[in-house]
Amino acid sequence: MIPKILFVDDEPALSRLIKTKYRSKVKAKELEFFFAENGLAALNTLKEQTIHIVITDINMPEMNGLVLLDKIQYLDLPVQTIVLSAYGDMQNIRSAMNRGAFDFLNKPIDFEDLEITIQRALDHLKKIQENQQKLQQAQTQLIQSEKM
Repeated sequence: MIPKILFVDDEPALSRLIKTKYRSKVKAKELEFFFAENGLAALNTLKEQTIHIVITDINMPEMNGLVLLDKIQYLDLPVQTIVLSAYGDMQNIRSAMNRGAFDFLNKPIDFEDLEITIQRALDHLKKIQENQQKLQQAQTQLIQSEKM
């Protein structure tokens, strides 16, 4: 499985920077990136693609990143969300975390920190999937044993 990351930011220069920084990982099929300029466009991508991680800015037109986090929680999508913002005040951090964000990073981007956070989010997602699989197996075994 190639991890799919949706990068949501209204700054085209930042999206270009991400494309440039991760070009080799994309070519090596280690990661796949999708891009959206606001929360509405991100929701459309989430409906069309299986996305593993959403990295979103907070302040964007049409739908901001905090509303996007609410929508992702409401839709119960199995994604990890990372908030990336120039406004790293405590209120934004708490708002993001209360909406289910896996982590909060400040702009300008520290790419080493971003890569570590992406890996941690992927590891966390893998653990969730493994636990769901174990739960499903246990439920199947329980149903089988009740039939005997």
